[in-house]
Amino acid sequence: MVFFAGAIARAQEANLDGVKIIKLDEAIQLGIKNNRQLKIANADVAIANENISQAKTAKVPRVGLNVDYTRIGNPKIYEGFYERSTTIAYLDYQTSGSILATMPIYNGGIIKNKIAQQELISKMQAAVVKMTEAEIKLTIIEQYFTLEKLYQQIEVTKQNIVNTDLRIKQLKSRVANGQNLKSDLLRTELQQSRFQVSVFQSTNDIQLVSNYLDILIGLPTDTILKPEASEVLIATEDIDLQKSLSEAYKNRVEIQQSELGVKLSESALSITKSGFKPNINASLLLNSKYPAQWPDFANNTVNFWAAGVALNWDISSFYNLKHRVSGDKLQIDKSNTALEATKDKIDSEVKNSFVRFVESKKNIITFKKDVELSLSNYKIVKSRYDNDFALISDMVDAELQVNGAKISLINANLDLIIQYYSLQYAMGKL
Repeated sequence: MVFFAGAIARAQEANLDGVKIIKLDEAIQLGIKNNRQLKIANADVAIANENISQAKTAKVPRVGLNVDYTRIGNPKIYEGFYERSTTIAYLDYQTSGSILATMPIYNGGIIKNKIAQQELISKMQAAVVKMTEAEIKLTIIEQYFTLEKLYQQIEVTKQNIVNTDLRIKQLKSRVANGQNLKSDLLRTELQQSRFQVSVFQSTNDIQLVSNYLDILIGLPTDTILKPEASEVLIATEDIDLQKSLSEAYKNRVEIQQSELGVKLSESALSITKSGFKPNINASLLLNSKYPAQWPDFANNTVNFWAAGVALNWDISSFYNLKHRVSGDKLQIDKSNTALEATKDKIDSEVKNSFVRFVESKKNIITFKKDVELSLSNYKIVKSRYDNDFALISDMVDAELQVNGAKISLINANLDLIIQYYSLQYAMGKL
């Protein structure tokens, strides 16, 4: 089964200057390219990837270079309490250089666990990008079709203004001839005023919605947007609640993110437990000094190397870390609970979107009937009014009913589209 929802032909345009016609696909692509929230989310992914590379550097040897130069003055040896002194010819300078390299051999798995933790964080940030993109798409769609509602409402109301203008001209003539009361003319003018206010308010709403949509898709904020009038084809076959729920549990990034949250909590526990284990590091030292030592080796250079293995074991960690381990285990329980809460939230969103979607389809049928009935009623009342069997108040009420029914049908058609995309979002397919 396929529904066509959307365009009612517009004969006139709202009084808005510099209107930019935009397609839905164009708006979505601009949003993906320019939206600042999405740019921030992508930047977080890039940062997380750099943090992975940084964590991996802990596995490579660390090399340090030290070079020093010392200027030495000639010392003096005094006899007694500064009575006589003898100047000793001493070396003018002393230099030395050393290279020290260290490399972890065993550290209780803390490096591997920290790398794994950073990889999980990177995956979570990538999930945030997908979530943000889906949210932006849905928001753009909602605002896009909200604009379409406003433009179509304006055109329906404008046509009513045209009809009311004709009746006012007729009434002025009839009042002048004594065929109608002055109150009939005033009532019609009041009706026209209300229609004009409605157009004015809708025009202001178009500017506000356009401003919000401009921000979402990265256009100048004073750009007035207008959806391209075209029919939107949406397929509704094979859409049922259980299938929608299954799709949501399979596709929703929030579930994947919550599962990563559980793994991240488990990773934190592994890092904490690494503190119970010893650290073993290898080291290599190369050293050169000139002169070797005064005065025995004043003109000699001494070079030496040293290699070794160091064991470091913080014994106090056996009791210092027990509370942190308990806290990490509680965090794992919390993450598991958050995962179940996420599933409950998605379940609620899918059911709500599904019900609203089905409701929107039924509303279209109801409001189409309302339009037919209100038009039939208007024709009858107009005929009675033209033959002086109905009051002007009856005509006003009939016109308001037609106007309300048409606007309700417009809203129902476009609400169906919005609810369809909301259901797609809830199913994780947007």
